[in-house]
Amino acid sequence: MTTYGVLSVNVGLPGVLLPWPDGDVISSMDKSPVRADMVTLSRTNLDGDRQADTRPSPMGGQVHGGLDQAVYAFPSEHFERLGEIVGNRVAAGFIGENITLQGVTEGDVCIGDIWTWGTARLQVTAPRGPCYKLGIRIGRQAARTIVREEGLVGWYLRVLTPGEVPTRGPIVRAQQHPQKVTVADIHRALQDRGTAYPDLAALAPLSAKVKTALLRRDRDLTGGVPEAD
Repeated sequence: MTTYGVLSVNVGLPGVLLPWPDGDVISSMDKSPVRADMVTLSRTNLDGDRQADTRPSPMGGQVHGGLDQAVYAFPSEHFERLGEIVGNRVAAGFIGENITLQGVTEGDVCIGDIWTWGTARLQVTAPRGPCYKLGIRIGRQAARTIVREEGLVGWYLRVLTPGEVPTRGPIVRAQQHPQKVTVADIHRALQDRGTAYPDLAALAPLSAKVKTALLRRDRDLTGGVPEAD
């Protein structure tokens, strides 16, 4: 077992991220720390949290949220670099993460790892791909390229057992997946857009969306929105 630290648990509801004449951009990326000591975690959400774009994804699963993307974790170790990219101090919840962690990064976490958090059990499923809404949040779409290329992405978890979870304190990797394929490994493979990775795509705990992406050559890394200002 390996213990990491939960610095903050952050939730938010859909709201206007960017007013737009053809239709406002709606997002739940603007998250705030939970002040209570404990919060309820269901199969798809923390209490008080909800995703804005729950449409089915052509790659599998949902655009945001769903069983494979129920919880988004992000290392506080990246905050200093993010602050440099943004040009301002970055605090918990800025990047839209549900859990702000300490003591662990993408190279430490394996796809399929089982975590225990309070009375809940979770499983690591995929790295996050920075979408255009993060570009809006930062203020520059081109900043997404830096975030993506430097691997400042965090990871998603599915909920195996719902429960009550503490908003600060320990979260435990109770079981490491035997194949030991890290979140960083999958992220690097996704960035190698000219190469298909069927062996990685066969990793059972991996999210459906990422499985599909790894089987495609010349995959789109931008989510259909150019990383340009």
